[in-house]
Order: sequence, then structure tokens, then C-alpha cells
Amino acid sequence: MTLYKLSGAGLGLSVLSIIAGAIVRATGSGDGCGSSWPSCNGRIIPSLNSAAEQIEFSHRAISGLLLIITLAIFIKSFSPSVNGVQKKVINYLTFFVIFEALIGAVIVLYEWVGLNSSIPRVIAVPLHLVNTFGLLAMYTVIFKLSKNSEKRITNLIDRNFKIVTFLFILAGATGSIAALADVLFPSESFVSGLVDDFDITSALLTRLRVLHPLASTVLSILLFLESNRLQNFFNIKTFEIKSLVILGVALGTLNVLMNINIFLSVIHLLIADLLWITYIYKSLEKSYQFEIRTNNSTID
Repeated sequence: MTLYKLSGAGLGLSVLSIIAGAIVRATGSGDGCGSSWPSCNGRIIPSLNSAAEQIEFSHRAISGLLLIITLAIFIKSFSPSVNGVQKKVINYLTFFVIFEALIGAVIVLYEWVGLNSSIPRVIAVPLHLVNTFGLLAMYTVIFKLSKNSEKRITNLIDRNFKIVTFLFILAGATGSIAALADVLFPSESFVSGLVDDFDITSALLTRLRVLHPLASTVLSILLFLESNRLQNFFNIKTFEIKSLVILGVALGTLNVLMNINIFLSVIHLLIADLLWITYIYKSLEKSYQFEIRTNNSTID
């Protein structure tokens, strides 16, 4: 299988793994396989008698397939057809995938699941999600580079890219904390949840929920500004970015008003992942356009 097809499959499995993980957390199914890892309740193929076991095992199965795909890509990187830039990206990709598996293993083995509200879990959950951003970014880059191997990533990481990336990480980390708070300390209604957010007697996690909409609002504004810059200066179509921003904000707002709906929460996360992937993909186009302009100016 070509690097292009492998990276495409890996990117798709990465998104599925993240969504499956969100379902595990939202349904409290993290202990569905007990405290055993990588086996499920001591078995490679469990009985799947309970819904929690089915949900958790499905997540592990998808993550296992992702690990296999990543291993195949890593082996592929030793091929003469893979250039130096691609090899470097694959090395980063391998690190993020292995680190993702290790975080997941630690969470299970130390039983930071279900209704566990310990400080280590509060640290591990956002770390887990932030790592997925790195994983998705590397898969997107290698997918793009394997499709157009002659392209480079010159001028990709400029000031705007760093700011937007930081806000993506901040929005993702605060979002995972808010989601965990919704599971551990659910509110009876939107109004009571709003009161809890600003009540000094509420759990710290609950009071931290407000950080997510704030970070997401700033990120949304900057993404619109960055989209205009990409379109005006680099002639890159950014309709997808703007559409995903609007859809993400709408779903997030609706989810809060409905006092956190599992289905909407999962779709909201899916949109966030697609937005991150799209932003990375479009930024790579910016890098390509910059290289064309540089070459043209050199010729002139």
C-alpha cells in the first residue's frame, strides 16, 4: 500500500479513535474492560456482555488498528521513495501515536475512569486530547506531502500559525476539562449549570468550564481573520474553515443550552477535529504558494 493510502487510512482512524474516546468518556464506559490493558477484562476478545464493555473495546480496537497503520508507515519511511522531510514527519507521527497509547494505558491501569475525579485524571485527560492534536497534525502533513511529494513546508510555522495553534490547544484542553466536569458534576439544567459555573462552592472543574467558550470565541475570531489573510494574500479558498467555525460555534452553543447532549457533544468534537485538520491542510497550501512566489521572484 502506498504512503498516501496508508496516511489517509491513518487520518480517518485517528478521527474515529478520538470520537470513540469521547463516547467512552461521555457514557462513563472507561471501566468497561476493567483495569486490564491491553486485554479487556483479562481477554483478548471479551464476551461483550455489557454496553460499557462493547463501547470501551470498540475504542481499543480502533486504536489498535491505528497503531498498526502507524507502524506500517514507520516501516515505509525506510523506503528510498520517502524523502527526508517525510521521514521527519513520520518520526514525529510515531511519537505522538505511541504517546497516545501510553496515556490511554496509564489511565486504564490506574483506574482514572468512570467517576474518578483525582488530580492525575484531571491532568491526563487534557494531555490526552492535546496529544491528539499533534497526532492529527502529523497525519495531515504526511497525507498532504505523500500526495504531492515535491511540495515543502517552507514558511508554514509563522507567527499567525503559532497563535492559532496555541488557541486550538487551549480550546481543546479546556474543552476536555469541561466535558469531564459535565460527566463528574452534571447540572440539572442550563440555568443551574450557569449558576454552578460562578458559584465558589462548586467543584473546581465545574468553575473551569467557562474557560472553554472564552477560548473558543477568541479562536473563532482569529480563524476568520486568518482565513481572510490566506484568501487575500495567498489566494487560498477558505470557505471550509469559515463553515466549520460557524457550525462548531452553533453546535457548542446548542449543546450548552440543551444542558449537554451526548450526541451533540460528539458531533461538536468531530467538527473541532475536522476544523483543525482543515486548517493544517490549508496552511500547507500557504507554504506551497509562498514557495511559488519565491521561485517566481528569483526567476524575475
